[in-house]
Order: sequence, then structure tokens, then C-alpha cells
Amino acid sequence: MQQKEERTWGTLVHLGGIIGSLIWPSVGNILGALIIWLVKRNEYTFVDDQGKEALNFQITLGIANAVLGIISAISLGFWSFSTMFFHRGDFDFADITIFSGGHGLLFLLNLIFSIIGAVTANKGEAYRYPLSWRIVK
Repeated sequence: MQQKEERTWGTLVHLGGIIGSLIWPSVGNILGALIIWLVKRNEYTFVDDQGKEALNFQITLGIANAVLGIISAISLGFWSFSTMFFHRGDFDFADITIFSGGHGLLFLLNLIFSIIGAVTANKGEAYRYPLSWRIVK
């Protein structure tokens, strides 16, 4: 069982992704977890382990958000092109809603899984994120 301070930092590293995404939506989620992990990883092995988990999950979400943004930009570009050259205005904003809804879903996943991770870490137990690429080892 980890000491209280170690569990607290383990909890904060999971919450760092949420807090960071509220401050700087595009990369703040990664920076929030990264900063806490870098500062405390050598001090506590539990924080090192949980920081890697949180960081991997935040990187996975960052990649998913970037891919969704690229697809959105391409889709909007095709619509602009067809409207300008073919005078077709049949683009309903369902496409934009789908992509912005996708970003909202990713934020919701971040919120849910990070809170679960924080609660689990606060109990002194290691949490493994689902749907996460293990990039940082």
C-alpha cells in the first residue's frame, strides 16, 4: 500500500489530463499529465507507473482528436470546393455536428476514464486505461 502523499500524486497525475484540457484544449491534456509525471516520477514508483498510464491515454486521445480534426478539415474543404465551383449548397451541417460530436465524445471519455483512474489511484491501486496505446514505457 502506498503512502498518502504518493497516492495523492498518483491521483493528480490522472486528473492532470482533465485540468490541462480545460486550460489548453489542443495539447493541455498531454501537458497536464506530463508535467506531474516528470516532476514526481523519480520520487515515487507508483506515480511513475500511473503517470505513464495517464500520459499514454492522453497521447492516444490527442492523436484521435488530431485525426478527427484533419478529417473535419478535409470534409469542410470538399464542401467549400463543391459550393464554390458547382454551386451546390446541399451541405447540411450534420457533417460538422458529427465531427464536433466526436470531439465531445473524446472529451467525455477523457473525463470518465480519468476520474475512474484518479479514484482507483487514490485507493492505492494501479489503474490501466482501456483504449490506450502503450507509447511511453
